[in-house]
Amino acid sequence: MTALNSIRATSRSPLPKITVQIAKFMTVGVLNTAIDAGTYFALTRWLGLGSLPITAKGIAYVVGMVNSFFWNRTWTFESQGSAWRAAGLFTLTHVAALGINAGTMALSLDALGLPEIVALGLATAASFVWNFALNKVVVFKA
Repeated sequence: MTALNSIRATSRSPLPKITVQIAKFMTVGVLNTAIDAGTYFALTRWLGLGSLPITAKGIAYVVGMVNSFFWNRTWTFESQGSAWRAAGLFTLTHVAALGINAGTMALSLDALGLPEIVALGLATAASFVWNFALNKVVVFKA
């Protein structure tokens, strides 16, 4: 079975719709996390932002956010609504999530002195629930 057929089969799953959406959201989240972390490490290790980890995290988050909008709109929530409306609400929702994400990163690094990889994980976890709930009930609501 090809990946595309697998995706199609998932959308016709006998599982409750929210369960399928959570699984899809998590799949998109894994991709976003890889994009976010890869961008963060590229910015801090190769592009001169090593002394500005919070700035680098913000930029990396935005790169992942663009990916998230595309996949969550078209695949996770299969939104048929206005792309412009969704993009506006998505941006507002994710600006707040960016604050949660970057704030968690700053708190983890500066106040708690945690290792960078732990701080990245905590920042991601802190914004996950916020993002799913608002994407489902506000941004891409049926």
